[in-house]
Amino acid sequence: MASSLILAIDNSLDFLNMGLALDGHLIEERHTRSPLHSSQILPLRVSAMLTEAGYHASDLSLLVVTVGPGSFTGIRVGIAFCKGLASALAIPLVGVSTLDVLASSLAFLEGYAICPLIDAKKGEVFFSFYTSTGGKIVRTADYGALRPETLKERLPRPCLCFGSGVRLCREALSGSEGVLLISEAFDRLTAGALIATALERLESGEKAELKPIYGRRSEAEIKFNVNLS
Repeated sequence: MASSLILAIDNSLDFLNMGLALDGHLIEERHTRSPLHSSQILPLRVSAMLTEAGYHASDLSLLVVTVGPGSFTGIRVGIAFCKGLASALAIPLVGVSTLDVLASSLAFLEGYAICPLIDAKKGEVFFSFYTSTGGKIVRTADYGALRPETLKERLPRPCLCFGSGVRLCREALSGSEGVLLISEAFDRLTAGALIATALERLESGEKAELKPIYGRRSEAEIKFNVNLS
């Protein structure tokens, strides 16, 4: 049986995250921040990672990409690049929510609602709620964006909040009964978690949508009253 080489890309957060896995086992992971636009560096960084690991694009069997919520531009660039590569190589492409991947890092924790938070700028955080049963994460709410004061009223209890949005929510949520904040860990998505989440979806037969998840309307949509999804 031929080996399965997987390329995973997350371009929805502050860093460009890339990973390679062979037969489900992570062999390379890179986090990059650049002053250049991600559309300029993404093809070059992917090519370099493949070459330095001893592979070519033609060796790839599966592509995985985050679909948000997060950076509007980053999400669109990541999906567009992966769609083009998947089409050229005639291989499958799986889309996974950024929040789902972040939540998967706490799949071992039962008895708490799990709430990953991403700084959405403009005083808001992207969020969703999850529970863990038997080491499996289940989402229990839609993806959305709220101000910390409003989120406080929506949080189930007991609840564990973590991620890049914790800094923005600390004042509103600190001292709230039944709410635990984690500010020094689990705030960055890993390629290993992204690949594992995608493979779990494939194995379960769950449909993995490639439609971007923005969490709210973009400035362009609001300004010009259009829908860019």
